Amino acid sequence: MRTLQAFLLLASMLPAAEVTGKWNGAMTPEVGDSVPIILTMLRPAPELSGSIEFTAGGTSVPLQKVTLNGSQLTFQALDSGGHAISFQLTVSVRDMKGEAVSEGKHLSVYLTPQRGTNGFDRWPPGTALAPRLIYKVEPEYTEEARKARYQGTVLVYVKVTPDGRPTDLKVLRGLGLGLDEKALECVAKWRFEPGTRDGHVVTVEAQIEVNFRL
Repeated sequence: MRTLQAFLLLASMLPAAEVTGKWNGAMTPEVGDSVPIILTMLRPAPELSGSIEFTAGGTSVPLQKVTLNGSQLTFQALDSGGHAISFQLTVSVRDMKGEAVSEGKHLSVYLTPQRGTNGFDRWPPGTALAPRLIYKVEPEYTEEARKARYQGTVLVYVKVTPDGRPTDLKVLRGLGLGLDEKALECVAKWRFEPGTRDGHVVTVEAQIEVNFRL
């Protein structure tokens, strides 16, 4: 018998993570001292751009090959010696973290948002950030669906509250054979980093795909 695999995806109705503004942090090698950095992200339509400052040398360079896919931010930049550094970061409301790779060396990266000047925060008015999944359990197959070797996707509507709990769960697109109920039971146990608007946690509507595969 093949192993059951369940693929879980949070598909929020909100846009990709907001990254615009300044972020302060550092790159830390496995051995040695951390390198302070300041990341400045701009978002003129239609492409995301920005620069990074290696504050130890006072050098600010433009970002290259910038992509933002959901909460995953990637880009490249040249250090003072002209060597390319590749960044792979995960963006949340509170921070960016991930790694940088330069000449085969891996450095951990951690940045936090810098408050703006003139009383303005990093986030523009009305900015909304999607909730982020931080704990999940796998859905279970019903015996009926397993015997029928039935596969497919259940689409679930939820509201994620400010304490990160899913509420008001409803099946938007079901499969039957008891899998709709199993999907609801599963998602009800998930926990999230809550969504925000203007920097404040809020209740956010979202859609979640629960995929059943044998």
